[in-house]
Amino acid sequence: MPFIFDTVWDLIKLGDYLSAREDVDPSRIGITGESLGGMHAWFAAFVDTRYSVVVPIIGVQGFQWAIDNDKWQARVDSIKPLFEEARIDSGKSEIDAEVVKKVWDKIAPGMASQFDAPYSVPLIAPRPLLLLNGADDPRCPVLGLQEPASKATEAYAEAGSADKFKFIAEPGVGHRMTASMVKEASDWFDRFL
Repeated sequence: MPFIFDTVWDLIKLGDYLSAREDVDPSRIGITGESLGGMHAWFAAFVDTRYSVVVPIIGVQGFQWAIDNDKWQARVDSIKPLFEEARIDSGKSEIDAEVVKKVWDKIAPGMASQFDAPYSVPLIAPRPLLLLNGADDPRCPVLGLQEPASKATEAYAEAGSADKFKFIAEPGVGHRMTASMVKEASDWFDRFL
């Protein structure tokens, strides 16, 4: 099963479960996650509007941007055996951008195209969205988030909800969640849920 889409399906089913409970207000369901969990939160939120407040932490990235700008290595290193097998299958002597693209297309079709951050992040508007990242994160490079953040800013402005989108890249921080990120996330949920 694809490594993103299967968990997103689980999160859609979780939305079904939570929405059916008498002790849950279905209009006040938030979602967050760290790293891969942040990816899951981002993908689940753009396909399921029941997630009314969204805070992916160190999880959003521009997959095609990383391929185009030769910044895919850190993400690949996080699941290297998969890419090594693809390299071997393709008869290549090393992992390159072509291998990376083929793997993304195989395990999560569309992740480096129509579902990539520049196209999917703006779809979350007008629901409150806080993107938290380390400014020096090699797995989710900030330069690869400029286009998605810009498009999201436009989408939120067009929806009359400019105050419901925020992108914070914490200076000096790589691919890790910090206490200030947790505080920002908590404050965002307190404000909008």
